[in-house]
Amino acid sequence: MWEMIGKVLTGNNSTPIIIFLLIFTVLFIFSVKKRIISINKGGVRIGSDERELTIVRNQTQWAHLFLLSLKGKLITMEDPIREDYFADLVLEKIYDKVVEWITYNHINDKKTYIEIKQSEVKCIVYALPIQEQYKTPEFESRMNEWTKEIIMNLINIRKEYSI
Repeated sequence: MWEMIGKVLTGNNSTPIIIFLLIFTVLFIFSVKKRIISINKGGVRIGSDERELTIVRNQTQWAHLFLLSLKGKLITMEDPIREDYFADLVLEKIYDKVVEWITYNHINDKKTYIEIKQSEVKCIVYALPIQEQYKTPEFESRMNEWTKEIIMNLINIRKEYSI
């Protein structure tokens, strides 16, 4: 086999063959970069779906900023230093869960899906030693609304960047 390749590359027609191989290689690389060609074989993927990366990047960035904005709504003035660290802990755990939702990419706006995710968030919060003010039905309702808002915005981000 190698002898045959050597004869082809050193023969009279070697220049056009080498030029063809170079042009073919450049076109192949260009096609992979522009997502015209994507090869997914045996766990190895050549080419990337830049659109999907953009969607995930924007969803995680938005979710992080949204959860940071909730910190001010959670801290009272009774013990602000302790509450500050505790709020960070709770919001980081919820952020980890939201990133998991984004990663699995099954986010939808069905009522049962939203209720399940609201339940997950409540389980995370109530698994921690929180103050009594966070165990009220009013705060639970606020958590449910925040969770629904997160889900709806993640869906909107996907729609916006899928175009």
